[in-house]
Amino acid sequence: MKYREIWKVYGKVFDKNTLYYLDKLYRDHYIKDELTLISEGKEAIVVRSGKFAIKIYKVMSISYKEQVNYLKTDPRIHNFPRTKIGIIYTWVKKEYINLRKMYKNLVRVPIPYLYKGNILVMEYVGYENRPLLLHDCYDLIENKEELFFDILDQYKKIYNKAKLIHGDFSEYNIIIFNNIPYIIDVSQAIPVNSQYYEEFLNRDLNNILNISKKLNLNYDMKYVTEYIGI
Repeated sequence: MKYREIWKVYGKVFDKNTLYYLDKLYRDHYIKDELTLISEGKEAIVVRSGKFAIKIYKVMSISYKEQVNYLKTDPRIHNFPRTKIGIIYTWVKKEYINLRKMYKNLVRVPIPYLYKGNILVMEYVGYENRPLLLHDCYDLIENKEELFFDILDQYKKIYNKAKLIHGDFSEYNIIIFNNIPYIIDVSQAIPVNSQYYEEFLNRDLNNILNISKKLNLNYDMKYVTEYIGI
């Protein structure tokens, strides 16, 4: 995909500010002319430019009520504009802050570089053609128990060092690269002192148990919570 083709393909769900920020990233050498589409969801696309992964939120497709409700769960966010553009800019900033906090506390996440408006620039993690999600590669994992405990260690750091709860910790948000797990999509993460702590944590723990089952390990909740230190 050519750099300018992004606008032609996604112009209906971006806005003029998106093109302005993309131009700035191009001038600052974060974007090359040739881009590879890595993934596309309802709310964002991710493209690769060399060593950078660039996540671009579709401003016109934002789920207003859902995003507002998630932002309200975060005690770090007191006020934010209740417009589509204001919500998405706040959301991107929140994802960047969460990535930085995890990275500084040695959680294995893509390195966050910067954010501008509805765009987040981070390290590209994955093979040449595309990242490989845990969901897609259970049969390829050589040492399943070693991988599972590495995943547990990443969550342990998120919870005990970064003092965050991921909120969407699942097989779809773990990249496997050279048999090593990397945690992604941290936009929903909230501090452990949030009043919604229990709901988010239980969701993550149940997803961890689901990963255990799919790896044919079947650790129970008591073991997982004691290992993490909850």
